[in-house]
Amino acid sequence: MTTAPARPDTGGLPLYDALAAVYDRWTAQNDYAAWADHLAARLRGTELPVRTVLDVCCGTGTVTRLLQERGFEVSGVDGSPAMLSRARGRVAPGTPLHEVRLPAPLPVPAGSLDAAVCCFDSVNYFAPAELPALLRTVAAALRPEGVFVFDLNTRHKLESVFGDSHYGDDLDDFAYVWRNRYHPGEHRCDYAISLFTASGDGFRRQTEHHSQWWFGHDEVRAAARAAGFTVAGVSEDYSDRPVRPDTLRETWTLVRSAPEPG
Repeated sequence: MTTAPARPDTGGLPLYDALAAVYDRWTAQNDYAAWADHLAARLRGTELPVRTVLDVCCGTGTVTRLLQERGFEVSGVDGSPAMLSRARGRVAPGTPLHEVRLPAPLPVPAGSLDAAVCCFDSVNYFAPAELPALLRTVAAALRPEGVFVFDLNTRHKLESVFGDSHYGDDLDDFAYVWRNRYHPGEHRCDYAISLFTASGDGFRRQTEHHSQWWFGHDEVRAAARAAGFTVAGVSEDYSDRPVRPDTLRETWTLVRSAPEPG
């Protein structure tokens, strides 16, 4: 569905080059329709009408398509050509899909979009030094009072659920082994994902190395403020429930500040 910026990794493939082929089956347990319903409600609950939406880190286009089905005019941006190739077969014909390694500038006119979304932990792939730049990039594409809704894996999830763990599964024509290493001083969890896909009479092994960072609320609020956003709310995992100490995923809603009257 969504993917991180395609930056070089160490000791493996570029992010999502291998995973793209199995990504939709691997993540089929996600309730994407519920996510899209929540996003649509958030976007329709704004003071100004929302028509044009950018799906940031759109991946294979699942949320892009679901928002299109809910009446929005949605375009997408992602850093992985393999994931975008999958997205082109899913989204509405003619949907603009851009390959961009964020936080590089977006190929859209400044202030031209009503809203942006970024789902499935994609923002966690940006290092702390990159978060303000990412938010500035998104803000530049939005009109004043435009909305940005995104989710984040929490500290609790990276620290206590992923942590220093490993697991895997056999899904018939592909299998995987996922190994995690948590770096508490850096607020980062590294993932080594070895994917085994059917090839001839055997299986082909490919390994990707991913990293995610967690962000405290003060850190997100400061980055949002520096990018010209105000925080309209933060809730638990595409719901209206307040976040708790054991929340695994948070959903943030930012609004681009209107310019000061001159």
